[in-house]
Amino acid sequence: MSFEKSLAGCGKTSSHNSSPAFEEPTAISSALQEELDKEATYGRASTGYALDPHELYPPDYGLKAWICVFGSFCGIFASFGYIQVIGVFTEYYGKHQLASYTSSQIAWITSLQTCLTVFCGVIVGRTYDIFGPTQLLIAGTILMNFGIMMTSLCTQYFQFILAQGICTSLGASLIFNPCVSSINTWFVKRRAAASGIANAGSSLGGVVIPIIFRSVEKRAGFGWGVRSVGFLLTFFSILSCLTVTTRLKSPGRQPILFYQSYLKPFGDTDFCLAAFSVFFAYWGLFIPISFVPDHAVAHGFSATLSSYLISIQNAASCFGRVVPGLLADKLGRFNTYAFGTILCAILTVALWIPASSHVAIILYAAFYGFSSGIAFTMWQPMIAEISPMQQVGARMGAVSAFLSFSSLFGMPVAGAIIDSDDGKYWGAAVFASCMMTAGGVVAFFSKLVLTNWKILSTK
Repeated sequence: MSFEKSLAGCGKTSSHNSSPAFEEPTAISSALQEELDKEATYGRASTGYALDPHELYPPDYGLKAWICVFGSFCGIFASFGYIQVIGVFTEYYGKHQLASYTSSQIAWITSLQTCLTVFCGVIVGRTYDIFGPTQLLIAGTILMNFGIMMTSLCTQYFQFILAQGICTSLGASLIFNPCVSSINTWFVKRRAAASGIANAGSSLGGVVIPIIFRSVEKRAGFGWGVRSVGFLLTFFSILSCLTVTTRLKSPGRQPILFYQSYLKPFGDTDFCLAAFSVFFAYWGLFIPISFVPDHAVAHGFSATLSSYLISIQNAASCFGRVVPGLLADKLGRFNTYAFGTILCAILTVALWIPASSHVAIILYAAFYGFSSGIAFTMWQPMIAEISPMQQVGARMGAVSAFLSFSSLFGMPVAGAIIDSDDGKYWGAAVFASCMMTAGGVVAFFSKLVLTNWKILSTK
């Protein structure tokens, strides 16, 4: 059945023409019209199937939509929430199992963890477009739980690389990417708000996980500290398996066309610029998260108090994900993302470099947590806004694979800068700030190209 005929059932039939006609809804928004235009232009040619009429109009409300947001919140808590606490493990390994290794060497464990979580989206995203989220979420839950349990037994560098750097990351990617993509099938006008609420799960995970790990580690040792975190994340992962759904029907088994799915989108100027903006930002965003606890210990913090800085960062990040998400649907997703990344850069130079007292470091952790929440969250609705609905998973995956390279090298480069400067952190802070500034500037330039150079447009 053709796309036009499939739409006919939603409209009225003509009284003077035997062929069915489609009468468009009278109250269609510009955002929904854009979705229709994208589908009509290249939807079927790129995926091999057409969206049903009800699939063209995301409801932006309803019990199923908000249950999906809840499930995504749980899945992102379990996956990216674990990534958000990399600073706790970096600081702990440097004082215990891997005390003989440099900061740069230890950073390869956590940077590999971040890189694979986002890079595997290039495969997970397209697989999601074909099969939906449930099977991916189940596989991710099993793999991530196995990796965490193996991490609890590690004592050698290569073991941490295999368990935490690779196995856990693959599982986290199978959970995180379907959660992000599913939200975009339920929302258009409220997409940024829904993404912000769901992504607050990673911030809540960043608050809870360090507290649980430190509390149990003090009483029962490293192994049970990690295992207790694993039990919690498994519970949240199971909740996501039961509640995350997509509104689009599965087109069935299809070949994964590499060029069509992953390379062709970069031929669009607006998509390419948006992807580069995220690429640059991810060079720097994880550096403060990873090294602020070490910086705090160097300025007199206890190991326990320094780990709570991650909780402070992520508590503030909850507000940075939810509140700007609510505003971004009015002010523009590109505008909000650009503002968030540039604010991260300014705070890093203005507060982290001169910070030496307890109060100054805690204030930086809180303010950076809020601003980084904007940057970590807003790129998803920003990319979804310029993507056809049935290609959201693949395009998210393409951007994830692209930015994974910057997230892989950002922390080791910062660690090398710190090691070469006798343990001083100002060089790493400047490097992170430059990268985040570049990300914000390119995002704003992408907005200008997209809106024909309308500086004040709410895009």
